[in-house]
Formats: sequence, structure tokens, C-alpha cells
Amino acid sequence: MRGRQWFSSHQSSNPSRSNGDLAANWLTGAGERGEIPMRRTRFRPTAQSKRGNRTPDQVSLLLCDDHPLLLIGLKTFLTQHDGFLILGEATDGETLLHLASRLQPHIVIVDMSTAKRNNFQVLNQLNQTCPDTRIIILTNELDPLDLFRSLQAGVQGYLLKTSDPNLLIEAILSVHSGKPWLPPDLIPPLISVITDFSKALNLHPIQTLSLREREILRLVAEGLSNKEIANQLHLSVQTVKVYLTRVFQKLGVRNRVEAAQYAHLLERES
Repeated sequence: MRGRQWFSSHQSSNPSRSNGDLAANWLTGAGERGEIPMRRTRFRPTAQSKRGNRTPDQVSLLLCDDHPLLLIGLKTFLTQHDGFLILGEATDGETLLHLASRLQPHIVIVDMSTAKRNNFQVLNQLNQTCPDTRIIILTNELDPLDLFRSLQAGVQGYLLKTSDPNLLIEAILSVHSGKPWLPPDLIPPLISVITDFSKALNLHPIQTLSLREREILRLVAEGLSNKEIANQLHLSVQTVKVYLTRVFQKLGVRNRVEAAQYAHLLERES
């Protein structure tokens, strides 16, 4: 995996450096010359990419978000920038991998919920089929462990969906130039995870739950149905099901009854 190779290559070059130092260098794009080498892009023009007035210095993008309306907004915003070329859009991992393999974009922008499915297999497959393509993650909420694992899987950029849209422009340009990009407010939680590597690998399952997942677990323990949880949290029933699936996976349980048994541990984490 590209992310693991990055960590191992830096550790072997200077064994005395701590994980915290490595994290800081990754986050700032700093370090010795050549630490984050530029890679030549193997962009393959297709019939779709040849349409319009494409210029050689444009950054080709492939977009993926499991919410079609958000995907439309993302495309509309990015097409206003002359330096970007949108090659295609996808709403699921399978379509994303198919398009990426065929179009070989400079950058893939994908939402976290799609990227993390099946233990981040989408990212791993992207690394294999598109080794010169860089990846930026968009997410609704900060989960330090997800952030850490996505970096291990080769992600070069990470941005909250609530961020200023202009930050996305900065992220794209930075990642395309070979420099990793992360908003300043995400640096502390990432460093806190990486500086104690063993802690990140040995977290109690309840500690891996995001704030929203904990909230839903509490309501499950109170006996609320998916529909009742959706109404109370102003979510769709399908979204609640997605969150519950994540909760079950993280806790290693098979049903609501088993998950509810973990609810009392949430009080200790509050």
C-alpha cells in the first residue's frame, strides 16, 4: 500500500525520528529535498476528455460522492475553475474504480463513506490500477482513526465537507504538485493518533466510534427503531442503517441487542 510504503521509507531513512516527527513532516509537506517526490502523470486522453478546449496544464479530476445532489454541487463549483477538467462522476465505489481505470485522472476526489467501505478496499484498488493518481478525501465528520487509516491507504488530501470551498482548490493544487494537504484544524487529532502508534492499533472498539455513531448507539440502547432514530436526528432511514452497519462492524457485533450492551461504556467515554 502506498501509505505504508511512505511510512516505511521515511522510517528507514532516519530511524531516530519519531512517528510524531513523521506526521508533522507529512502534514506540512516539509522535510529534506525529495521526501515527497513528484510523480509523472500517465493521463490517457479519452473521447470524453477531448471534448471542449482542454489545455495541457489542466488538472484532470474524477469525482465520487454517494449523495447525487452534493456531487452536482461539487462538479458545478469545480468547473468554474479553468485549471480543472472534470472527466467523470460516480456515486459508488464500483463505478469509481471502473472510470478511474479507464480515464487515469490526475486526482480522484471521493467521499469518506465510499472510501472506507470493506476496510478501505476502494483506496487499495485505486492504488493498484491508477498508481499515478492522487486521492483527496471529503468527509462529513472528523474521525481520527479513519483519517489515520486513509493516510495509510495512500490518501494525499483530506477535507471536511463543511470547509470553505476555496480550501478544496488549495487542496487540489497542493496534492497535484506533490505536496500532501490537510486543514490546520485536523493536524492535532492526527498527530495524537500517530505519535502513539500502538495506541491507534489497540483502541477499545467503543473508542473507534464517531460522535454520530455513539449518538445512534445510545438511541438503539433506548429501544428506538431505525425510523424513530431517523426522525429524532433528522436523518433518512437509509442513513441510519448505514451508521448502524458501521457500528456493528466496529464493535464486532451481529445485531442491535449485542450492540446495545456496549452503550453503558459510552458514559465512561463522555
